[in-house]
Amino acid sequence: MADALVPFVLEGAAVRGACARMDATAHDALAAHDYPPPLKRVLAELMAAAALLASSLKFRGSLIVQLAGPGPVKLAVIECDHALSLRATAQWDRDAVSRLPAGASLAQLAGDASQARLAITLDPEDGPLYQGIVALEAGSVATLLEHYLASSEQLESRLALAVDDGRVGGLLVQRLPGAHDDAAGAWEEAARVVGGASAQDLVAADDPTGVLAALFPTRDLRVFEARAPRFACRCSNARVEQALRIAGRDEIEAALAEAGEVVVTCEYCGRRYTYPPGQARSLFEPAAGSGGPA
Repeated sequence: MADALVPFVLEGAAVRGACARMDATAHDALAAHDYPPPLKRVLAELMAAAALLASSLKFRGSLIVQLAGPGPVKLAVIECDHALSLRATAQWDRDAVSRLPAGASLAQLAGDASQARLAITLDPEDGPLYQGIVALEAGSVATLLEHYLASSEQLESRLALAVDDGRVGGLLVQRLPGAHDDAAGAWEEAARVVGGASAQDLVAADDPTGVLAALFPTRDLRVFEARAPRFACRCSNARVEQALRIAGRDEIEAALAEAGEVVVTCEYCGRRYTYPPGQARSLFEPAAGSGGPA
């Protein structure tokens, strides 16, 4: 089965959730760079988490998870839009990361917790940005994001993430605020199931519905239509050309003097955009009939 994210609710209970498998999506998004194992694992976990969080967005736009700090990983960015299109990138010190254990936490990757931060940004296509900051304490990606949801979204949540031999999965359950829970203990049961789920549990079945059936064998789940997460980079000639115009004519001329052409490589997908001198300089020429300054 192709990658899928399956939303669900527990019938008769104020509990909703989503379960995802993202093997191909994570592979494709990370294939452009030779990420060290600890960083690759964390990026895959953050991608699964971003998809689960973005699946409940009520607007057109993106959810962006950004890790920044003075440690072995200077920057990591994961973007997921309302259609579950994802991309990821990172900047890291290879030698420093190689000295970390395979199970290194976000705090270890980012370095000094007092200077590092994990930011989650909601970026609607038509509306203001909203950003929440997660304290980088010791703990898993799932635990940190549970704290974010509780403090910023006032949603009691449990999250489990798994990266195991190329398989990537995740499970999120949330207790809906203000809803009457007719099934006593439904939330406690759901939270206990997610908290006890192993990495193998989350990737044992070939698809999310199989994971849910195994983890909630006695619960009546209403499963909704599966959605398809996928890797998709938003780089384009138009975006690169706009960035070059912002950089300015002097920067372009300096690049041409040094290399004879301007080359821009997308940090997400690795695609190279090459501009020979005439094409690069034409970016600063007025459009035909515009009458504007060069």
